Amino acid sequence: MKVVVPVISANVPTSVLGIMDMLNYSQAFSNQLSPQKKRKNTFEVMLASAEKSKTINCNGYQLVCHTSLLPFEKADLVVVPAAVGNMAELVQKYPNLIQWILQQQKKGAAICSTCTGAFFVAATGLLDGKEATTSWFASHYFRMMFPKVKLLDEKIIVDNGKIVTGGATLSFMNLCIYLVEKYYGKELGNYCAKMFLVDKGKISQNSYSIFSVQKSHQDTEILKAQDFIEAHAQEKLTVGTISDEVLMSERTFIRRFKAATGNLPSEYIQRVKVEHAKKLLEKGQENVKEISYKSGYEDLNYFRDIFKRYTGLTPMEYKKMYSFSVD
Repeated sequence: MKVVVPVISANVPTSVLGIMDMLNYSQAFSNQLSPQKKRKNTFEVMLASAEKSKTINCNGYQLVCHTSLLPFEKADLVVVPAAVGNMAELVQKYPNLIQWILQQQKKGAAICSTCTGAFFVAATGLLDGKEATTSWFASHYFRMMFPKVKLLDEKIIVDNGKIVTGGATLSFMNLCIYLVEKYYGKELGNYCAKMFLVDKGKISQNSYSIFSVQKSHQDTEILKAQDFIEAHAQEKLTVGTISDEVLMSERTFIRRFKAATGNLPSEYIQRVKVEHAKKLLEKGQENVKEISYKSGYEDLNYFRDIFKRYTGLTPMEYKKMYSFSVD
């Protein structure tokens, strides 16, 4: 199977080289697993430059690509790696890459991305009306740029048949294992996962994510409301209380808050409170009941339910995983 990884100077080198190495090594692992049934090739991976030169200074690392995008006739599989920078500017800077992805898809290639590579795939229009994922830390900007895409930012892998998208940067490892399994079977996928120490059971990014308050808008009244929520995260808050604080009707407040931040006020309140609770849990100095109360939740069971909804872990599981000093 011919796999092409398109490369630009803004790519994360680990993502580019990691994808190439993991898919290439699947051949050796296949032969180890079944020496009597040696496959001719699993994945034949090529790096293709989207720049003018095949030698690219890729965020401080010099990568020498096998080929350029234009002469490459047809890939079986395209994997778009992670990039760093202003994604809106990068999408505008590389129309050649976006057109090439679209052309490869029309020729029958399966399209994949990992992390912010999803921005380039989404820019083709191929994800409109479809489910996808990207890095949790870029999800807000992704939603703003591509409102027609059904973003499932909690997922590590989303497969739409011919298009597979992966989560944050190092989830390229999960994506590669997924591709091995998708094209060559679960037995080889399991073997590769064991050799690379990849946890196949991890399906959510939620336990890693840090809620980013969306303040890039210009609605000053909503900015005041956001500041109020953050300053009073330890209190019991209602949408009505906050709308009164900024002198709006509740209906107008909900509409303007959603337009400015992409979140309903009720959801935003819960996410700020959960983030507040996470920081207290990480310190490891108080028990879950105390942290529940200090995050504005009087009902401990309700706190546990909300916390798990947004992180994928119970408060105690989170504390054991991330606290500096566990009791």
